[in-house]
Amino acid sequence: MSIYRLGFIVAILLAVLTIVEFIFAGEVDNATWRFIGLAAASFGKVALIVYYFMHIYQLWRGEEAH
Repeated sequence: MSIYRLGFIVAILLAVLTIVEFIFAGEVDNATWRFIGLAAASFGKVALIVYYFMHIYQLWRGEEAH
């Protein structure tokens, strides 16, 4: 998979999760479900950002794997 295609997919996923956050923040009346939805969307966004933009997966590679 091309690095540009992967970046595009990550951007789309971040946009979708932002829309999900917006919907949960504005439309869900139950505080428990609002919290669960916002937390899940936020953790998903954090995981995508840390993995794709911060390259966290490279921490566990050997030094010769550049």
